[in-house]
Amino acid sequence: MDEQKRNPNRNANHHVNHHENRSLLRQALTHLPYKTIGAAAVLTAAGFLSYWTYLGINQGRLLFDARRRPPRELPEGITAYSHTIPGGMLRGYVYRGDAHCAVTDLLFYLPGRGEDVLETMQFLHWLPPEVGFATFDYRGLGHSDGSPSEAAAVADASQFLLHLRRVLPGTRVHVVGRSLGTGVAIQLADLQDFESLQLITPYDSLLELVRKRFPLVPLRQLMRHHFDSISHCKKVVQRTKVLLAEVDDVVPHACSERLMAAWPGPVAVETIPGSNHSDIIAHQSTWRALSEFALLFARRPDLDAHGNRLDETPTPTHMPAPTLTHAAAHDTGGGQEPPGLPVAAAPLHTDGAS
Repeated sequence: MDEQKRNPNRNANHHVNHHENRSLLRQALTHLPYKTIGAAAVLTAAGFLSYWTYLGINQGRLLFDARRRPPRELPEGITAYSHTIPGGMLRGYVYRGDAHCAVTDLLFYLPGRGEDVLETMQFLHWLPPEVGFATFDYRGLGHSDGSPSEAAAVADASQFLLHLRRVLPGTRVHVVGRSLGTGVAIQLADLQDFESLQLITPYDSLLELVRKRFPLVPLRQLMRHHFDSISHCKKVVQRTKVLLAEVDDVVPHACSERLMAAWPGPVAVETIPGSNHSDIIAHQSTWRALSEFALLFARRPDLDAHGNRLDETPTPTHMPAPTLTHAAAHDTGGGQEPPGLPVAAAPLHTDGAS
């Protein structure tokens, strides 16, 4: 009290300073949120821009899940193939189950995203002895060099298939695409002729499929690899079958159904019981379905995809595929079988470049 009497202005000064401090604090609090929001907006925009740039630069590697694998011994019955590409060599594989049995039909397999085709080939013992198998690693995957892309995958498939036709003349070719590879298979059908086309878990458009997973990314502007199967399919003339997984969280059935609805001709459809998108290739029923469709319709060119004679009234499209037994698959209907060439009589060369 005495101190206040001796310094009458002290209390007033203290009150003024306190008022000024409160004003400064109020101003800071008023302006702080705007600055924070602005900074956050800049950081967010920079983050999106960096992420989009990363996707744009690395989309081929990300889309194909391009991972190299260490060298390993090829299993018995598998022959190596290669052709030169920018940055190195593309590598493929050709299988025959029995060197003493003529290969009359060949499944040319276009794998899915990141698929280890040598792992897939462990299931080839489920194929009939007269059915061979060929496949390759996309660029940048497995044992192939280079950088993956949609155009490169189609070009490499076409070049490999031309090589197979040269070394296996007279052998009937059936193209099989799985998941990502269905887009390659459909485009290959416009470049080369072959007996039949089989699609495992196909999609209508990879761009549309990815857009649903990344709604905030301007994919139409960024993506160079659209795999627009619903547009390419309009030129397909081969007999076609679709194999669906019973449960598919990667390519929903609705995507496959939109593709089949746009198909220019009949499409046989079969669902593999107990399968999902990832393990459908590990089911024996998948390999049985592939080989039976190939063998039946290659030997009976008078039948459509549903097993009806082409000169009869066509069956409505997209019906379930007929259940075929092995006996039916080997029935030639009394027709003369085209001659097959034993694979052993036509050794495969490692320099498959044209």
